Amino acid sequence: MQNKSQLIFWFSIVVLLASCSFQQPVFKKYEGFDMGKMDTKTISFTVKASIYNPNWYALKVKPSSLEISTTDGKLGVLHLDQKIKMKGRKETSLVVPMHIDLEKGIMMKMMSFSLKDSVKINLKGDIRGGVFFITKKIPMEFSRSVSPKDLNPFKRN
Repeated sequence: MQNKSQLIFWFSIVVLLASCSFQQPVFKKYEGFDMGKMDTKTISFTVKASIYNPNWYALKVKPSSLEISTTDGKLGVLHLDQKIKMKGRKETSLVVPMHIDLEKGIMMKMMSFSLKDSVKINLKGDIRGGVFFITKKIPMEFSRSVSPKDLNPFKRN
């Protein structure tokens, strides 16, 4: 009898959580980035941003990997280095450490980006996210045009 009641309890929790509607977090504000280590194979950096979670529950994004590319081709693989937590119905300022494993020979192509006014960056892949103890892979596709001049680690305002 005890096992049956536990099974019903956990089944109802899973059904309740599965029936909850999910709203995607909203990007509010870009607050800059700090450059870390950079060599021919890897670029490490930290992005600062504000994100609003419209859901009543907290969300966690687990370390994930996304393909990063431009209109000229693939740059490499972007890795989220740490878990991110966003409180429910709140705007959260995040400091997110990341690194990119670069494709071979991509540094010369990246140098040519500095001559352009803007570059369209594309991110594509699956992000692992979770609510409470339930995790799920969520497909993500994101594009944004950025100015290479804003990404110069030696230029500070």
